[in-house]
Amino acid sequence: MKKHFLLILFLLLATVVEANPVKQMLERFQKGLSNRFKIEIRSSFDQGDYFELYGGGRKVTVRANNYVSAAFGINWYLKYYCHAHVSFCEDRLPDLPVDLPQVKERHETVLSDNFYMNYCTFSYTTAFWDWKRWEREIDLMALSGINMPMAMVGAEVVWRNTLLKFGYTLPEVKEFLCGPAYFGWLLMGNLENIGGPLPDEWFKEQTVLQKKILARMREYGMKPVFQGFFGMVPSSLKEKYPEAHLVEQGLWNSLQRPPVLDPADPLFEQMAKVWYTEYEKLYGKADLFGGDLFHEGGKTGGIDVTDAARRVQTAMKQYNPDATWVIQAWLGNPKKELLAGLDRKHTLIVDLAAEFWDNWRKRKGFDGFPWLWSHISNYGANIGLHGRLDAIATGPIDGRKDPEASPSMKGTSSTPEGIEVNPVVFDLLNEMRWRSEYLDIDTWLKEYSVRRYGAEDENLKKAWIIFHRTAYGTYSGHRRPSESVFCAPPSLKRDKITASAWSQCRIFYDPDLFAQGVGLFLQSADHLKQTSTYQYDAVDFVRQYLADLGREAYYNLVDAYRAKDTKQFDYWSERFLQLIKDQNELLSTHKCFFVGRWLDMARSKSKQPELQDLYEHNARMLIGTWTETLSPVRDYAHKEWGGLLKDYYLPRWTNYIAYLKGTLEGRSLTVPNSFQVEKAWVNAHNKYVLETGVDPVETAKRMYRKYHI
Repeated sequence: MKKHFLLILFLLLATVVEANPVKQMLERFQKGLSNRFKIEIRSSFDQGDYFELYGGGRKVTVRANNYVSAAFGINWYLKYYCHAHVSFCEDRLPDLPVDLPQVKERHETVLSDNFYMNYCTFSYTTAFWDWKRWEREIDLMALSGINMPMAMVGAEVVWRNTLLKFGYTLPEVKEFLCGPAYFGWLLMGNLENIGGPLPDEWFKEQTVLQKKILARMREYGMKPVFQGFFGMVPSSLKEKYPEAHLVEQGLWNSLQRPPVLDPADPLFEQMAKVWYTEYEKLYGKADLFGGDLFHEGGKTGGIDVTDAARRVQTAMKQYNPDATWVIQAWLGNPKKELLAGLDRKHTLIVDLAAEFWDNWRKRKGFDGFPWLWSHISNYGANIGLHGRLDAIATGPIDGRKDPEASPSMKGTSSTPEGIEVNPVVFDLLNEMRWRSEYLDIDTWLKEYSVRRYGAEDENLKKAWIIFHRTAYGTYSGHRRPSESVFCAPPSLKRDKITASAWSQCRIFYDPDLFAQGVGLFLQSADHLKQTSTYQYDAVDFVRQYLADLGREAYYNLVDAYRAKDTKQFDYWSERFLQLIKDQNELLSTHKCFFVGRWLDMARSKSKQPELQDLYEHNARMLIGTWTETLSPVRDYAHKEWGGLLKDYYLPRWTNYIAYLKGTLEGRSLTVPNSFQVEKAWVNAHNKYVLETGVDPVETAKRMYRKYHI
């Protein structure tokens, strides 16, 4: 009897050991893959993260100090020994050989943290994700070594529960909250009451979704970052509590910002206590909280900033003595007087856009406050090829070697405004926490091409060296991707034309050299056209090539118009419009570049037609006009997407060029009001269906050959 009991106990323990999240994740990627790895979790004596790889043949052993380190170690092996590649821009994960390559490696790091996501990501990319998509993303996080993800799904439910305890009715709460596509800016204190009102079912379903997200993150041992209470409150709070000291924040890009409740006001402590209590009731306990006082031009209103910061952090620590305030370093924040009120041991600064600004260096490691080296790389989930690879490869190493900044450097971070673009950037950054010396980018990119496409192909390697010299280069003044002029509101601004208000359509690199790289890349099409990662990149690289040609055509049509050269104007205008049509045809061959995918995700969040329409309106407005009325953020989230090019961008350019043609002919015409055309698309509900049976690689080849003579 005793023997049977011990056998059952042994089997139960064995099951617990085997049923770990890394094993389960490997099975989700490929059936049977978990059987090829033995995973051993053993604590590190020096408390640093590490992973060891050894063995081969039937099974490789992975020993690490936690599940995230183990997952990253497996990904390292898959990348560098099996030439595999997983990303949010398609995977290439072939069946592993019967005899796995032999390995004996150990990697360790003194950098404890790898932070991920941006408030904007929860709007520009994840707004309408379901559990299936979130599950995959969390798996990708683990494989990438990300252990500190933002977890902002369902924060609107905390707002609902909190405000209901302070005299609000549910309709009043909904009047404050925004629609699903705009939560990122609500949480940053940039806006309120846009895109709503939210239906009751949204709160319920997002609560369920967030609980699944957090359960999986915690299984991996990740440390989710919740939203902290930093004083942002509804504008209507002044009606409920007229004696409360509210600091008005003015406008953000023509939108009313919610005020900040002075942390010295007694009401602040009361609301903070309820906020953290309600958060824990819904989603469990957390140690990390985001939220930024005076974000993007916020006003201090004469309050004592040092005292305010101290009180915000004190409220966190009263809830949880181990709480850490995660603060974004952005546009001068956090100011020294704010940091003066904080406990360094309970503060973490994420240096956004360190690949461009190097605030960590200028501020000497933020004067000893713990900080992370972070890149943004993507703005508005725009599609352009971009990634300052040299800066990303050197910046974290510079931070580790800097005598003033390195003592307080705690890790690396990716904080893009949108994801599912430029996979090479994230692949590189997520390795940097584990590297202590500089690497040769060209060598790394050659290896990247092998694992990305599964081929030792010299043309692909040469192409990637050229992409490094062009679109993925690091240039002075080049913080954002070069925008596609196809997506720009029509004008004659020429060199100064932009799609969004804070960027440019100029090209920082040699477009002829880039075109040469695309040509080399496409020479491998015949034997790689069925490879999903190659399909994605072929469409993306030719898309960039056509966008570059669009700039040339636009410049020439402007020059011809100014010179009153009707013949040249007709030629370049026709070419420009045809390029938009061809771009639309190309991007309509791949789901990842097709507007229907985004709109379908939005509609899938409900089964009720009227709510489907609400969510779709949110999705359309965000990538189009952004707001109901004309504002500076119009087209900020522009997309070169199939369907959107045809129905949103092409009509306004067609109308504008017709207007220019008419004025050349001597007619007195009014400049077309393209905003009305844009609003019509935003308010529409026409269906977009991806055409099946069309080969994306063959289409990419055809478009390239059409123009590259």
